[in-house]
Amino acid sequence: MTQDAISSEAQVELRDRFRGVLLGLAVGDALGGPLEFQPAREPANYLRDMTGGGWQQLQPGEWTDDTQMTLCTVESLLAKRVFDPDDIASRFVDWMETKPKDIGTHTAKILHAIQKGNHWEAATKEAYLADPENAPNGSLMRSAPLALFFYRQPDFVATLSPVLSRITHAHPDCEFASVFLNVAIASLLLGDRTQKAIDTAYEAISDSSKELRARIDNATHPDCKTLPTGWVLDTLEVALWAFLHTRSYEEAVVTVVNLGSDSDTVGAILGALAGACYGYSAIPERWLAPLKEHDKLLAYADELFDLANE
Repeated sequence: MTQDAISSEAQVELRDRFRGVLLGLAVGDALGGPLEFQPAREPANYLRDMTGGGWQQLQPGEWTDDTQMTLCTVESLLAKRVFDPDDIASRFVDWMETKPKDIGTHTAKILHAIQKGNHWEAATKEAYLADPENAPNGSLMRSAPLALFFYRQPDFVATLSPVLSRITHAHPDCEFASVFLNVAIASLLLGDRTQKAIDTAYEAISDSSKELRARIDNATHPDCKTLPTGWVLDTLEVALWAFLHTRSYEEAVVTVVNLGSDSDTVGAILGALAGACYGYSAIPERWLAPLKEHDKLLAYADELFDLANE
């Protein structure tokens, strides 16, 4: 399908949603970064602006490793024009060598092994077998570009999301969480309503653990006591809960990042999902204006849009 095959009005809306996913992820990350490792806040004390600060001493609008690793994937897709996990793994190592302010413990372990000459498949499998209970959220936070690239081919999204996760995170819950998120994003981009998108994503993880599917069920209920820890099941549950029980991009992101704990990551994940639903045009200007490398992110989103619709 060419862009000419899509109505002009539909093109504008779809491009807005593409931008919403990538910029929405970065905004959620940047807004949540200063709240990382802090306790949950009461609504009267919610952080609602790009203040910067936090343990990483971020500048207002500065994003963290969540967006940095996401951009490694984006840049690989744009450069290679195919999904190439070897290239993405190499880009992750190059990024690590720039000495970012933060990098997840599990992710660093895998990338150091790759740096030493191990293939990513062997490195991540070895780490999983050595600690099969460890299922952090470091691959879920960077998975969304694949949904953009293959949004017209949902089967590819479901098949390749586990591979993208497995570059660093081989636990089945990490892989299937990535499937769920990416299939939901692709479904929203295709124009499905929220409930249809969630149902489609749920069907795509029929082989996942009972606990993962239970967490998704929990997220559909209004009351959620789970906090966004570094565990992938907690993060996905909280992000989905905030998405389902708010009515705008702004409300969703403010709600989730003010839960504290791993606020930048849950903000990034929720930001991508809400961005696919509400679009770039729904993101408050006061958040976009200070966003680090805003124009670069916008250009990347547009390049992905053009590539995905060739």
